[in-house]
Amino acid sequence: MAAELQLQLTKFAGPLDLLLHLIKTQEIDIYDIPIAQITDQYLTYLNEMEQLALDVAGEYLVMASTLMAIKSRLLLPQSKVEQLDQGSVEPEDPRQALVDQLLAYQTYQEVSHYLGQKAQQRARYFTKEMSALPKQPVQPLPKDLVTTTEMAAALAHLLNQQAQDQAFVNQTIDRDVFSIEEAQDWVKQQVLAAGPQQLKFTALLQTPVSREQVIILFLACLELMKNKVITCFQATKDDEILVSGEVVA
Repeated sequence: MAAELQLQLTKFAGPLDLLLHLIKTQEIDIYDIPIAQITDQYLTYLNEMEQLALDVAGEYLVMASTLMAIKSRLLLPQSKVEQLDQGSVEPEDPRQALVDQLLAYQTYQEVSHYLGQKAQQRARYFTKEMSALPKQPVQPLPKDLVTTTEMAAALAHLLNQQAQDQAFVNQTIDRDVFSIEEAQDWVKQQVLAAGPQQLKFTALLQTPVSREQVIILFLACLELMKNKVITCFQATKDDEILVSGEVVA
């Protein structure tokens, strides 16, 4: 019997763990704990621990005191003074604080068990170590090819100039008329019509009748550049950006 108890006692993580074990093994309703019964069994476990020369942790002794205090409050009759003070208010159950602790600890156990199962499942899989990515060769841009940064700078300059000229004052914007897809088609038509002759980027952006359409047309040009439908050049940073339908390899 002593050896059996020793095996059981060493597996408990603390007094709440021991109490939950007593409640579950006897199928006791955790919301209606028979304190006298549980207290006697709990103290029996502590006595067995002492007989086996096991150190009784302070937290176990604190819980023993708590159980005995609750047991005493339940056994002692309520005084008339306390009854008058409480009036029609239902008296607080002395077990409630302990029940709340047990429920919280039970939730902790369930979550811990769930995470432990997930960890065991994950341990069955082996992840391949990260491979070193091969270095990609750096391909310099062809000479005079315009970057998106330079395109954005040209757009900002154009919008600022048009704002100073009040080009779009009191104009109505129809958002459904000029989509990015339609703008791409329009740019391709302009480039095709120009043939081998290169178009000025600012000339393309001056065609729309609203500030919003200028921005949409700019985005359309960027999309066409990304898809290698058009190419934009600039000899120097002060020169005009030229648009061509000839794609640079």
